[in-house]
Amino acid sequence: MILSTLKNRGTAPLLLLSGLALTTSGCISSDPTSDRSTVDALVRPRLGESIDLEALQASPVSPPSVWNGLTPLDADAAVRVAFQRDAGIRVSLAELDLARAELAQADLPPNPALDLAIGVAVDGASGAPAIVGITQQLTWIWTRPDRVDARDADRRAMILLAAETMIRLDAKVRRVHAAAIAAEATHLLDQAHAEATGRTVDAVTRLFEAGEASRIDLDRARLNAAESAATADASRRTARQMKLEVLAGIGCPDASTDFDLRGSLADSGGSVPDEDRIVELTRATRLDVAAARMRVLAAEAECRLAGSKRLPEVGVGAAWNQNFGDRQAVLPGARITLPILDDGSAAIAAANARLDRAQLELLSIRRRAIGEVRSSREAFLRSDQQRIAYSETVLAPATEAETLAESAYREGVIDLTVLLLAQQRRITAERRLVKFQVTAITDRISLQEQVGGSFDLPPMPPVVPDIDHATTTTDQTKTAVRSSSRGPEIQS
Repeated sequence: MILSTLKNRGTAPLLLLSGLALTTSGCISSDPTSDRSTVDALVRPRLGESIDLEALQASPVSPPSVWNGLTPLDADAAVRVAFQRDAGIRVSLAELDLARAELAQADLPPNPALDLAIGVAVDGASGAPAIVGITQQLTWIWTRPDRVDARDADRRAMILLAAETMIRLDAKVRRVHAAAIAAEATHLLDQAHAEATGRTVDAVTRLFEAGEASRIDLDRARLNAAESAATADASRRTARQMKLEVLAGIGCPDASTDFDLRGSLADSGGSVPDEDRIVELTRATRLDVAAARMRVLAAEAECRLAGSKRLPEVGVGAAWNQNFGDRQAVLPGARITLPILDDGSAAIAAANARLDRAQLELLSIRRRAIGEVRSSREAFLRSDQQRIAYSETVLAPATEAETLAESAYREGVIDLTVLLLAQQRRITAERRLVKFQVTAITDRISLQEQVGGSFDLPPMPPVVPDIDHATTTTDQTKTAVRSSSRGPEIQS
């Protein structure tokens, strides 16, 4: 009875409210497919074809499809396995999906409120009053652009950070793979040195038995051989430990270490750009810097949104009423909340503080990025020069000196001390060369990571497309809330 009467006599106000809700309701999709495509578009030119982004669609608990755990594992294959198995990348993508959902939520209007009341007569008269009303808040209409801008900036930041997570994973896996290659190379050197010292013991033993070497020489040779064998055994353990770190880095911590590593330390990867180019790339293409810029945009939108708290909150509605005399009426109305007790000052102050924090964080991240990249470039140049110098001016003479010392000792020209010293210098030079080689490789990987993933990128900020729904923002809705007495803002 009540609802049928409301339908017959209150149609016009309800249609008006329904039309208002329909024409202004949000239409930003919560589907994150386009955002994930943007992540792919950011990552591919930075990491090249060595990665397989389609592997992210697979379950991280499924066995890797590109490696069976037994075949030799090179750096590219390790990265592809990591992309298929890593949970951290999927966490960043889940956070991106959350940011997209929050953006879609910010675009939606609040639900209308329906009020129902049926009175009971207490004076003995027949009949009972009935009230049916519906109310729709309207304040969200002029606050919507700022809410959408803030959440869209968060979405863009999460796109950039998701791509940054992938770039960091690629660099992390390549560094640990190079370290494992170096550990294996060191073990082979130590094993060869142990075999060489073992041959020295055999030679000294024959000389001792022939009366041409002293017991002291034999004991020293045996001690040196024992130390070399212990070092070789320790480096074997280190090589296995580094394999375990590779397996953990690619998301297969429980896999067997019965596989070979494929790679070379002979080349550090080539030259790097000059310092000005490195700094330029860091300012423009580094993704965490770009994400910090998005955080500033989000904070600016939050400041504009906080400024709307100075304005009254408005809601409109319509009600149908029937009194005790069976008289019926349709009552259009409005509800206005005046900002008297809470005038928005505290919210504006908090929003301004968050904006200041976001701007200062951007400044800090940008400064730290430039400092890190300059330091990393210098570290690479140092380790690369040491690698070249040891290869050309230290290792070759040390190897030749050891060969000459072995011949001279067999001929009785020198004593055992000179031979052992030559052997020690040679193995020390080879171990240091391996150290400088792997340091140069890892420094170059870190440098490439810190400029945004590639030295070949144009020095332009990463492009993150707008949302797939045009947001209309007028000058009237962008309320200025920062007082000129607060001083100049930090330029981002």
